[in-house]
Amino acid sequence: MSTMPYQFEKHPKKKGRCPSCGDPKSFRYYEKDGVRLSEEFGKCERTNSCGHHSKPNSPSISTTILSVNVSTGSENATLLPDVYKQEQFKTWNENQESAFHVYCQSLGITKKHLSKHSVGTDQKGRTVFILKNEKKEIVNAKWILYKSDGHRDKSFNSHSLKQPPDGKKYGMCLYGEDLLDPDKQRTVIVVESEKTKVIASFSYPQFDWVACGSANGLTDAKITPLKGRKVIWLCDADKAGRQDASSIKNLEKHGIDFEVIDLFPERNDGYDIADAIGDKQLPDIHYGVRMVNLGVHLDSPKQKKDSYALNRSQYSTVDYRKDGSIWVLGKKNWENVANFHLFIKYCTEDENQLITWVLELRPKNGDTVFLEVEHDDFCSSKRMKNLITAKQLSFKANDDHLSEIHAHLFALKDFSKAVKINRFGLHPESELFLFANHAVTPLGQIISPDEFGIVSYQDWCISIPRTNTNKRHRFTLSAHPIKFNDWFNLFQGAHLKENAFLPACFYIMSLFRDIAVYQNGFSPILYAKGPAGTGKSSIIRSLTYLFGFKQDDINLKSKNTDAALIKLMSQSSNTCLWMDEFVNNLPQEGLLQAAYDNTGYHKTAESSRNKTETESIDIHSALMLTSNYLPQNPIFFSRCLFIPIESQQKTKEQIIAFTRLSELQENGLGMITVELLKHRALIKESYSAAYTTLYNRLKACFINERLPERLFANMALTMACAFVLACEGHIALCEYTDREDILDEFTEIGRKYISRQHSIQNDTSLLSEFFGTLQVMFDQHLIHEGIHFRFDGPLLYLRTPLIYTIFMEKYRRIYYKEAPDRDSIFQEILQMEAPRTEKEVIKTIRFRQPEKNENKAPTQAITNSLSITYEYVKSKYDLDLINRQPKNF
Repeated sequence: MSTMPYQFEKHPKKKGRCPSCGDPKSFRYYEKDGVRLSEEFGKCERTNSCGHHSKPNSPSISTTILSVNVSTGSENATLLPDVYKQEQFKTWNENQESAFHVYCQSLGITKKHLSKHSVGTDQKGRTVFILKNEKKEIVNAKWILYKSDGHRDKSFNSHSLKQPPDGKKYGMCLYGEDLLDPDKQRTVIVVESEKTKVIASFSYPQFDWVACGSANGLTDAKITPLKGRKVIWLCDADKAGRQDASSIKNLEKHGIDFEVIDLFPERNDGYDIADAIGDKQLPDIHYGVRMVNLGVHLDSPKQKKDSYALNRSQYSTVDYRKDGSIWVLGKKNWENVANFHLFIKYCTEDENQLITWVLELRPKNGDTVFLEVEHDDFCSSKRMKNLITAKQLSFKANDDHLSEIHAHLFALKDFSKAVKINRFGLHPESELFLFANHAVTPLGQIISPDEFGIVSYQDWCISIPRTNTNKRHRFTLSAHPIKFNDWFNLFQGAHLKENAFLPACFYIMSLFRDIAVYQNGFSPILYAKGPAGTGKSSIIRSLTYLFGFKQDDINLKSKNTDAALIKLMSQSSNTCLWMDEFVNNLPQEGLLQAAYDNTGYHKTAESSRNKTETESIDIHSALMLTSNYLPQNPIFFSRCLFIPIESQQKTKEQIIAFTRLSELQENGLGMITVELLKHRALIKESYSAAYTTLYNRLKACFINERLPERLFANMALTMACAFVLACEGHIALCEYTDREDILDEFTEIGRKYISRQHSIQNDTSLLSEFFGTLQVMFDQHLIHEGIHFRFDGPLLYLRTPLIYTIFMEKYRRIYYKEAPDRDSIFQEILQMEAPRTEKEVIKTIRFRQPEKNENKAPTQAITNSLSITYEYVKSKYDLDLINRQPKNF
């Protein structure tokens, strides 16, 4: 019980009209023993715009002036809402249609988060924040009306449950106390508004968040759940939140372990962390200005100086003098060792525990110099002297001097530790996506690094991968404003939807590959096969632009080492990596196959003296391959997502779309990746259900066929992320917006690809090897039209006696076994061509002479030649004897 003779009336007693500003509902009256004093005494709670406060002059002031709201003895009795109201609240909690819900979802906040934090919508479309106590009982609710921009509609008076007339009342509690850590290990951040608590708790999940309703809302009745916890009062940028808040005094009165943090000390407009998040900013809470005793900053210049003096007295062998020099106490005398002051800015450590130091060199006259040095260099006076001399500064310290300087700098502790990242793309621990020049948060907000290449996000300081500043890097994020839907419309316009849909899904999957691999344990390989000129390379190359700019070609025909290919696949995370010119019997085929299982290879640790110690290099990106050939290894082929690109004459519309797409790509397409990354929380929440739905629907398409499970799994995994985003309306891959219609279209497209790949995989006949080898012979310019084959309407004529000699040699090189005999090939082809007769298929056909001459007419009759239906072998065996790449072997 308070020892004060009078105090403010408590909720639910009504506030009145302020005698100063005239606001009808902001003046909180004084009372004594439950009886209101004269209405001239009280305080206007519009602290920022009015703040009028009239105190009673004497503790013995009469309490008989106004006898309203007399305590009846049941004042402390509180009610819980009845069963009807509780069921109504639960129903509203499932309604996600208020303007506040829509605004939150535009920030990337998921429906699951809003439901968890008890944000509902009533039958009139108003936002309802449902208050639950530590026992998770519903005790009250607060109605607020928001505009589409997330700001309050001030024409609506926010309110809680109407109090019953029988003297009892509904209680109030902290909004969010039901979600507090029961073990009291997590720091609790107290904010004023419910809106701020909901938005900030999504962006900063490492804290517990509660809202008290106003700057004075942390009353005695609400404060109990905070006892025994570490608390931060995160004040709004106004006088009420910083100095006049009775909530701060109440924290002090109850002995709560708390501190006050002001994130925006330069502002006075009520701005808070929710406003910052809406402005695509994520301020670091720990770097806010700390305030004690109503406004004394802990990190004021005076206190910094005292801290420095304390540490300096502990290490008095080093003196940073006013003339800008460093003196170190030697064995007998002080010695001048540098003409600048040296400070540590950052200490960085990478995943291999290699340490580097970012040093700040401050000459008295001249610009500050920053230097990044490896740990061994930082520990060597000779190496330091070489590095600093290159900056035209003097450093004359020996190793003993340097050790004293180290002790001095470490005592100051005035530097930050940063994690050094050597890989572009996703940093799993912080969930930042790292470009060469920026980082992107899980909400899609762009963070720029400081001059040392370090970004700060929540509790993380991360050194982004270093690049050659004189050369535009593949992962450079440009400011070119481009949306996914605009890009995809041009992409499918240039390459047709049947060729563009699955690659687009594969790209989206790669952005969230870690989520898919965590759920499924594998990551399929995109395998685009087609003759030269079909656009397969253009399709895949366009996907690489989505991470910034074009990826340099990686040609598998070059002399690549195993280690080099694995390092290429591990240099980025949650991105796409393209390798061109895949051929069968590639020595590194097994390594490429490892990308499916998300495994790399092991090598002896460079820093280890133990010959048995190894370190692993893991694969973190989705692999894309292009080739002119079908994979002959069935194990490798089963791990691929096969996309056959048919030969086709480009239409005028395709050429126009391709030209526009090419121009667009040159400006960089990285903002598309930024656009999609903000949905990471949604993918996390929805991926598993989407994968299962697609898997079951695809499998149901082949209910009476025995297809490998892996075909369904590969397709469902590739499509799941795109399916989630399409159903939520974030991307438009389909013409439809209804979920079932979208599911039908995804299923039909997946069914076609699965059916074709299974048909090719299942065909292990002699003919698949024969026509596959024939394709290789054509692509390598070993056979030529007119001499070795020719067309006659729908028929393909093969000069078998001449072709078979070349075929035997090439077959041995591909399959490492003897070629099948010619009669076996003839028998298979006769069965394929039925009901055509043997005389129609095997006969004498005229071809050109092999010798070079001007006569191109087929004049030489060749017996035992073959007549084959071309369109059939083209569709079944992907044989293309019309389009071929230029001779550059």
